[in-house]
Amino acid sequence: MTKTTNQFSSKKIITFLLLTFAIIAVGCDRNKSKQVTIEKSVIPDFKLIKDVVYGHEFGMAMTFDIYIPSKPNGAGVILTNSGGWESPYDTFKIQDNGTYRFATDEEMTKSKTYHILSPKKLVLNGYTVFEVRHGSRRKFEMSEIVSHVRRAVRFIKHNSSDYGVDKTRLGLWGGSASGHLSLLIGLSPEVPLFDAKLDWEKNHADVAAIAVFAAPSDLGKMVLDDQKTWGKADFLKLSTEQYQEFSPVNYASKNDPPTLIMHGDIDTTVPFIQGELMYSKLQEAGVRSNFIEFEKTNHSPTLKNASKGVDEALAWFDTYLSK
Repeated sequence: MTKTTNQFSSKKIITFLLLTFAIIAVGCDRNKSKQVTIEKSVIPDFKLIKDVVYGHEFGMAMTFDIYIPSKPNGAGVILTNSGGWESPYDTFKIQDNGTYRFATDEEMTKSKTYHILSPKKLVLNGYTVFEVRHGSRRKFEMSEIVSHVRRAVRFIKHNSSDYGVDKTRLGLWGGSASGHLSLLIGLSPEVPLFDAKLDWEKNHADVAAIAVFAAPSDLGKMVLDDQKTWGKADFLKLSTEQYQEFSPVNYASKNDPPTLIMHGDIDTTVPFIQGELMYSKLQEAGVRSNFIEFEKTNHSPTLKNASKGVDEALAWFDTYLSK
């Protein structure tokens, strides 16, 4: 009887230990799920870090993804994923059987993705790319959207060494709405966050270079004066003062980073003059800058011109983000 009891007790102990190990294992898995996960892409030696949290709004996580090249050059490019100041989730990458790859031209065309902003060429040339998502305009005001992106830039700078990136070799890259945000943050890096609580949130969001395509630069002129495109469909709903506050042309100064402006000459969404105005202000301020006119190009460039635009941005970053 004693032997049976001892066997039973032994079984109970073994069962208890197995359950304990199982609970610990589950707990470890849960802890891992809270950490940044690195996933192998179908592109050789390309890694993706998804959903890095840089802040919270209304209980929602504000996140960015990191594309890590096989041979990093130590420089990073911050790309804000924004179209019409709406920030979609996965537009540049596709998940296949648990792994990620860059979306093809055809897939981006089908999803109406802005081809020129695909991080593929930058990554394949050694740049670590940070794809930042902000709160979309249907929920957030422009001041909040700008605050989100500025916070992300500061977060990335503060943690850059964790990603193998030199914080003094960071650039901003964007087109259309994301170009507007890139200019606004890059040309006014010292503006404090409205809700800064942590030390890193109070630091400057300065970068070493900026490159943009078809970016709004003077919202007041574009929306209030050039009413053919925007006047009756003003979804930004800003006051006259706010249009000036959120216009990059008003922040050009001699200490701004080297800035590349590209614009299509027949752009019917963001008029060509927006690029000219920004370039003119940068030149007046003595900022190292260049303006490239894309002939016979509307707001969404052809695949050929999109490729050319990325090449120009890449060359700009090669010049100003090198060691």
